Amino acid sequence: MSNTTLDTICPISISEKDCRNLIKPVVIFNYMQDLAANSINTYDKKYSCEELLSRGQGWFLIRYRIEFDNYYPNIKELKIHTECRGAQKMTTYRDFEVFDNATGNRILRASSSWFIVDMNKKSVLNIQQEYPDFLVFEKRENDIVLQKLRPIDKADNQKVFHVRYDDLDINNHVNNTVYISWALEALDYDFRYAHKLKTVDIYFKHEVSYGEDITSSVKYNNDDLVTEHLISNAATGEELCLLRFKWIVA
Repeated sequence: MSNTTLDTICPISISEKDCRNLIKPVVIFNYMQDLAANSINTYDKKYSCEELLSRGQGWFLIRYRIEFDNYYPNIKELKIHTECRGAQKMTTYRDFEVFDNATGNRILRASSSWFIVDMNKKSVLNIQQEYPDFLVFEKRENDIVLQKLRPIDKADNQKVFHVRYDDLDINNHVNNTVYISWALEALDYDFRYAHKLKTVDIYFKHEVSYGEDITSSVKYNNDDLVTEHLISNAATGEELCLLRFKWIVA
């Protein structure tokens, strides 16, 4: 174990499971996000969320690729592992693995990319220039490839959501996992009940603030069991987040 990696054990409560006794995906993603914050604090406290915030800066998640291995009912405890992979120019990379702690079976692996943003200037920092002592990213043969996403050209279903106070994070913007909830809520009940996630790709384009209304749109590709999603500003149509979910029969 080094200061670039961190593990945690997360007991799962009944309120964190859905009507099939499966852990809600957003619950897993929230635990992964919490571990990322704890891990960067372990790596070096000057990069912690609190320290960056004191300097008018903040971590912003940009891309996610999540690949599920096995996802089954009755999991009582998760073991989550994360590794800071270092920075390349303006982007830092972080990997995750999530296991059923009782059996050791891996549930998923994931890769993510992040920016440090100057929130006063609304600009992205070049991490290698601003923080030259930050770990330098080195590619590995088995790295997950972060996918490029395109906006959908039409929607099969849409829902509108109002941004609540409880949707906000430490940066006073909507928490990343809320976007995922908005996307999933645009799917109909029968589809959700009959399927479970195989892969998740996300591209966070713009932050969302309190009081705004957003539209969650979905396009079904039933032949490939793929759903494509667009989160947009309901008033302006601005694209806020693109998502692509690959599903398998539950």
